[in-house]
Amino acid sequence: MENNKRITEEEILNMTEENIIAKLMEPTEAPEATYLIDRLGIPITLKGLSEKEINRIKRECTYTRKERGKRVKELDDEEFNAALIEVATVKPNWNDKKLLDALKASDGRQVIRKKFLAGETSAMADKVLELSAFDNDLEEIKNL
Repeated sequence: MENNKRITEEEILNMTEENIIAKLMEPTEAPEATYLIDRLGIPITLKGLSEKEINRIKRECTYTRKERGKRVKELDDEEFNAALIEVATVKPNWNDKKLLDALKASDGRQVIRKKFLAGETSAMADKVLELSAFDNDLEEIKNL
């Protein structure tokens, strides 16, 4: 759909190997969407992330604990959501010095955890995964 030209289903089905490879070599950008936080009256612009980025965030937010003598890995949902939102946010800058100072926060994740309600962070994290082309819900991603 480059240059506002719609490609028909027939044209897609008739693409040659060469056409497909040429299309794959074109630069692409992650999809973006603006999410409105009604309670605060502010827009948050989010973008999709690659599988590599999501997996890195998931690793960062997973900790090991002992349960009945066994090591059990567990994902910190609150930290995962905040990290996902921080990395996927195009606008605003969660690490803006004025914002960090005003909220007495050490980083953008802390701003997100302090400023938004649980349902708001969960909904924004779901939006990031949707933009990242995951049709699954957040619970399924966390269990990958």
